[in-house]
Amino acid sequence: MKVRVYDATLSEGTRGAGVEFATRDRLRIALRLAELGAAWIEAGWPGRAADADLFREARRLDLGRARLCACATLSDDPGRDRRELEAALRGGAGAVTLSASVWRGRGRTAPRLESRLQAAVRAIRRAGREPLVDLGDFFAGLRAGEALPVQAVVAAARAGAEAVLLSDTGGGALPAEVEAGVAAARRAAGGRVPIGIRSRDDAGVAVANALAAVTRGATVVAGTVNGYGERCGAADLVAVAADLELKLGCTVLAPGALKRITSLAHFVAELADREPDRTQPYAGRDAFAAGERGRAPPHVDPEAVGNRAEQSLSDERGHSRALAVARALGLPARGEGEARRVLRRLADWERRGFRYEEAEASFEILLREMAGRRRPYFRLLGCRTLDVFRADGKGLCEATVELAVGGETVHSAASGVGPIHALERALRRALEGHYPELKDLRIVASRSRALMPLLGNVSAVRVVVESADGRDRWGTAGVSDNFLHACLQALMDSVEHKLHKDDVAVRSPARRG
Repeated sequence: MKVRVYDATLSEGTRGAGVEFATRDRLRIALRLAELGAAWIEAGWPGRAADADLFREARRLDLGRARLCACATLSDDPGRDRRELEAALRGGAGAVTLSASVWRGRGRTAPRLESRLQAAVRAIRRAGREPLVDLGDFFAGLRAGEALPVQAVVAAARAGAEAVLLSDTGGGALPAEVEAGVAAARRAAGGRVPIGIRSRDDAGVAVANALAAVTRGATVVAGTVNGYGERCGAADLVAVAADLELKLGCTVLAPGALKRITSLAHFVAELADREPDRTQPYAGRDAFAAGERGRAPPHVDPEAVGNRAEQSLSDERGHSRALAVARALGLPARGEGEARRVLRRLADWERRGFRYEEAEASFEILLREMAGRRRPYFRLLGCRTLDVFRADGKGLCEATVELAVGGETVHSAASGVGPIHALERALRRALEGHYPELKDLRIVASRSRALMPLLGNVSAVRVVVESADGRDRWGTAGVSDNFLHACLQALMDSVEHKLHKDDVAVRSPARRG
């Protein structure tokens, strides 16, 4: 059975407390979702300034078969509805999702909803876009004994909607209600339109509701990566996709994409500036840890979702798997001891707070070092930063670095807007004379996050830096209890990755300290 994914991470996901994505990060998430096989990616309403930027930039993206969705709402104000629909169509998205409440108990149901819904669906079709219908409060309406929820399904089917999502807006429905609602909607649709489910987690059963809907014939599941969303969140598409494919035998994502679902979960968490949930089903670091009572096998193979059994790789029974991991990393596995050393190093790095989902370049540097293939382009001897604050806003940040490179000691100083900018300019000024290839290196973004305290009240900070050179983009990270040290780690990794990827020869055999 084929089940299609309707992802709302870029819109509904941003309404959760503390979750916010920059426009560029939303574009990156959209690309990852498209690669994994999402059918629709809800991106918001183009009439809103922040969403308008996203739709404008998204026109340059190649999302393959995925359709970017603009949102429009049917209310009790025809003029407002017309303006919303016109703005949604101007956004240039391949699909438009019409949302309407079908529960009169909330007092927000549009008059003559069925006819207006049909007119809007047909207008979207005439504009060459795919119309989808999101029926808000669907299960609450059925619970109240109202006929409108089913009548709206019939109207959407007759008008030619691409799919109808049954939305549990309040999040209070239970699996039995969802099963009955999906069955009623399918009977009303008569096979003319696919039925989908959009569940929320206010009752703690959003994933269960999504699965219940599929067992009764729903072929579209909506939700967000990591379950982000307002109040208690939405259905977590990580768990939904894994359950459907591994437990129910459905086809949900692109072939082989399920193995990248853990990476997607951590990637989105990093961009949302949130620590990945260790106990998240399938994607959490503890999802497949050995339990207190021993060695019972995990309910699925961790590698099927791109995760791993943390403890089983390092305990006494994990020797063969440890060696396999070392070989997969391309490291010299000279027996059991070497494999254990590799895994201990990786585990220690992660315990210190490093996450490589957005810092792949730093991860590659670590692997090269463990494999004995790291190139000694330069060696840091010392650095100093000066940050002067002034009430008039004309402050000063200056960085000084001392490096061993090219058989000599080089001092360089530079000022910048903040310590990262100043350190980056000082590093490049010191190195460009020996490595002119660095002239096109630029830092395009940076972010930092305080981590959980490691000792007493001393907490570490992780700094992630994104760099570019006109051809490629890459991420690096530094972790330290000193913010400036973390900045310097990330910046030096960025420089080293640039030189390594361009296959630049080492100017001197400077030894690293």
